Amino acid sequence: MITRLRAPLETAANTVALAGGCALSAIALLTVGAVISEAFGAPFLGDSEIVELVVGASVASFLPLCQLAGGHVAITLFTDRLPRPIRLACDLVASGLMLVVAIILTWRTGVGGLDAFSRERATMFLQLPLWWGFFASFLPCLLWVLCAAFVMVERACGATPKPSETPA
Repeated sequence: MITRLRAPLETAANTVALAGGCALSAIALLTVGAVISEAFGAPFLGDSEIVELVVGASVASFLPLCQLAGGHVAITLFTDRLPRPIRLACDLVASGLMLVVAIILTWRTGVGGLDAFSRERATMFLQLPLWWGFFASFLPCLLWVLCAAFVMVERACGATPKPSETPA
């Protein structure tokens, strides 16, 4: 049962990461354009505001895929020498802690977005609503919570991802 849930989560995580990558590519082009326009004496006011909103959402879009792939930083200097059951227990604890982190960051992103919406906060130059950036970050964070919960359950069942199971 649990193994059948991995494929749809991987598909969603890959899709969200691809969207984040496209957004980062667009921001790179915007940045190059802003530098060129500045070089010709025609600054593009508000370029940093757009970058700020989009990059935050883009970073959040990679978290679910990283969670499923087991791509977060792991310091295994001491745990590699431990017996397999202890390593599995350490993986389970780490997965649980990552789930807690994902829940807290998702919760605070949602609270920040609601606050920005209720106060009608906007960027300085372009007057873009700030809640857009929070909302664009909140959705990938929700997926991250689902992926983190899935990985924790997977670890609780004793499964460790093989290189072939990690998302491409």
